[in-house]
Amino acid sequence: MDPLNGRVLGYLEAERVAPPETTTAWVIEGYSLSTHPDLCDRVKEVNSAAGEPTTFAYRYGKPVLIAENGVIVCFAGGTYVFCLRLRGDEVDPRLVGERKEKLSEHTLLRAKQEQLDALVTEDWTRVEPWPVDVPKDEGLRLLAATLQRAVENATNGYPPRAAHGG
Repeated sequence: MDPLNGRVLGYLEAERVAPPETTTAWVIEGYSLSTHPDLCDRVKEVNSAAGEPTTFAYRYGKPVLIAENGVIVCFAGGTYVFCLRLRGDEVDPRLVGERKEKLSEHTLLRAKQEQLDALVTEDWTRVEPWPVDVPKDEGLRLLAATLQRAVENATNGYPPRAAHGG
């Protein structure tokens, strides 16, 4: 596993619900698809608009974008969690998102919320997948440019390797 991916993979980690070879509409490699299909499509759309600088994949049933050096630069989950590997001050303020739900009283859910909060206070920023403060086309362009910056940051000075890892 790539050391830069350790914390994000810790957040994304989930239990398998089926054998690893199981892939259906709602199960990916044995993991429950825990991301709304529209959000999965949005991750692909942003990558495409950015010129496909990353590889789309799933980790633990959640969509991720992986730079050519193997570093995860984007992940999504649920219906609106969309994060890019950039500090908040590197992201257009109109794109920055926030947690929409209160902290859960359920111990495991709360722990995942707190893991995500820790990620987005350091190397990651939660962004709005469909920003409402900008016109639709401009929002996609801004997200694509932000993804490109995340890829540049993740690959500068970091030796390339195969994208299958991590």
